[in-house]
Amino acid sequence: MKPKVVIIGHSYSSRLSLIRAVAQIGCEVTVVVMAQSKDKKSTPVKPIDCYSKYVSRFYYCVRRERDSLVPLLLEKCVDPNQKVVLIPDGDDVVANIDNNKDILKEHFLFPHIAKEPSSMEYWMEKTHQKQLAKEIGLNVTNATIVEIKDGQYTIPSDLQYPVFPKPLATMNGGKGGMRRCDNAKDLSEALDFIINFRTRDTKVLIEDYKEIDTEYALLGFSDGKEVVIPGILEFIKVSRKNMGIALQGKVIPVTGIEDLLEKFKQLVLAIGFVGVFDVDFYKSEGKYYFCELNLRYGGSGYAITKMGVNLPAMMVKHFYGESIEAMNKTFAGEAVYVNERMCLDDWDYGYISYKEYRKYIKTADIRFIPDAKDTLPEKVYNRVIMRRLPFNTLKRIIGK
Repeated sequence: MKPKVVIIGHSYSSRLSLIRAVAQIGCEVTVVVMAQSKDKKSTPVKPIDCYSKYVSRFYYCVRRERDSLVPLLLEKCVDPNQKVVLIPDGDDVVANIDNNKDILKEHFLFPHIAKEPSSMEYWMEKTHQKQLAKEIGLNVTNATIVEIKDGQYTIPSDLQYPVFPKPLATMNGGKGGMRRCDNAKDLSEALDFIINFRTRDTKVLIEDYKEIDTEYALLGFSDGKEVVIPGILEFIKVSRKNMGIALQGKVIPVTGIEDLLEKFKQLVLAIGFVGVFDVDFYKSEGKYYFCELNLRYGGSGYAITKMGVNLPAMMVKHFYGESIEAMNKTFAGEAVYVNERMCLDDWDYGYISYKEYRKYIKTADIRFIPDAKDTLPEKVYNRVIMRRLPFNTLKRIIGK
């Protein structure tokens, strides 16, 4: 009997990475697209990832209609002969599944916190993460919380500038308003952006600003007792449209910072998380700082799969009670990767030229869209590029 997987997320490139990763172990794949709207004018009839030959079927679920996801899963995705693995690819989806775990656990297997009574939502809050990280011995920046309620807020008078605001939990407000603020006026503008374009009720973490030398991410899998971290993603070029995500990066082995990785493993085990995860950290003035833990697979995680370590497949095997001992857990060498969706978004918004876009694509050792065994998604993606080329060229000319 084929293992069955449901991949739930917002980004076609992230979903495609997960689709192909679990396909390597013969999974039957269903995709749930978390869309802004079901309006055909704003949502394509079939997303790029769903053209993959490994996708058996797909459904749309409107992101703002949070109560509709669980009924959809129970109606469309249950198998009477076996439990189905859910792979959430988005913080809001992670929280939604965890908040409904008692309803879903009869039919599904999914990432979870093994230590009760903790919840995913609790550990998504950066203050809880930072406090635990500090106790473990990781470097963290000082931070203050500002609450926005019905569009109103008060900026503490004792803040030491510059500061960097970010959502207390990414699912509440996305990454809007994240920028350096040198004074109260700058900070007020950043908070107003969150209110006007994200949400009128949220909590914002105001961190001391650090000049970042290099940004990193690491991907891993935890079974609750042991943690596998095969390598690190070193950011070369960060997307300007999607802050905090690498447009171009380098996959490197973990050699040289084993002590740091051991602390990251302690962090995940202390939380009791079971599943695939992503840790963002950075180097500033010669010191490594913990940024945040994402209780899901990172957007550039496919670079690790391409290097021969299949973390999503490990998770699926573990959930089905199968051994992962024979699976690769490390890799050697380095490779430059490019995230095509980040390139496309930055090109769409005029942050890079088409020439720059082509350069990033051509110089990459690893790309996420092409696959010699699964060619249709790339063909559809290329058609999108060709349709946008004249429009984006005209925008650039007018802009000049």
